[in-house]
Amino acid sequence: MQGTYIYGIVGFPPELARGIQGLGGNPVRLLPQGDVAAVMSPSPLSPWPLDEAHLILHETVVEDVMDTRPILPVRYNTLLRTEEAVIALLAERAQAFRSALERVAGRVEMGLRILWEPAAETGVAPDQEIEERGPGAEYLYQRLREERRRSRLRAEGETLIHELQASFLCLAVESCLHPLPTKRLLLTAAYLVDRDRVEAFRKLVTKVWDDFQQLQFLLTGPWPPYHFVNAPGIRNNGTFDL
Repeated sequence: MQGTYIYGIVGFPPELARGIQGLGGNPVRLLPQGDVAAVMSPSPLSPWPLDEAHLILHETVVEDVMDTRPILPVRYNTLLRTEEAVIALLAERAQAFRSALERVAGRVEMGLRILWEPAAETGVAPDQEIEERGPGAEYLYQRLREERRRSRLRAEGETLIHELQASFLCLAVESCLHPLPTKRLLLTAAYLVDRDRVEAFRKLVTKVWDDFQQLQFLLTGPWPPYHFVNAPGIRNNGTFDL
């Protein structure tokens, strides 16, 4: 039985400017309802394999559409039974879709990962020494020392992130930050940037890297605005949950 596979939500009109092939080699088209439309292709109702080839093809469709207009990405393997069900959903959530599309219009997402090497642990201050420790005292001492180390690193990292943000936000409209996710990873971040300022943002990251040579920067994008789609019916991972 054939169903309808959804890649994203866009404004309507116009129609797609060129032919795009989706999962299974099926043609991608727009299914409109008023001034919004679903980017869709016919599909079996059984979920597609969760593998690299199919994930990349889904993402390629989203990026091809993004080249010509704002798109709200929909999570992989979003399948509805009928086109009538898609139209009903578009009508029900039209205002949320419009608001989210206005937010990302003319903008793309840039991803940034920053690695750091935290300063080495210094010697323990005399008032932290415990001259005679039993097993319990030794355990508590180590817990205290580890907690103080984590607090120090978090404070240093947050100060550094604040300094970096002061530079990046001069070109980014919004940011989504995940600070200190691991010991070596200072920051993973997404920045919403006007499409015509992408190259300026790349140059800015290079300049900031020159100023903070103790860090390592990895900039990616432009991407669809996964982290800046937040309206009713949208998942925490930045995609509409239909």
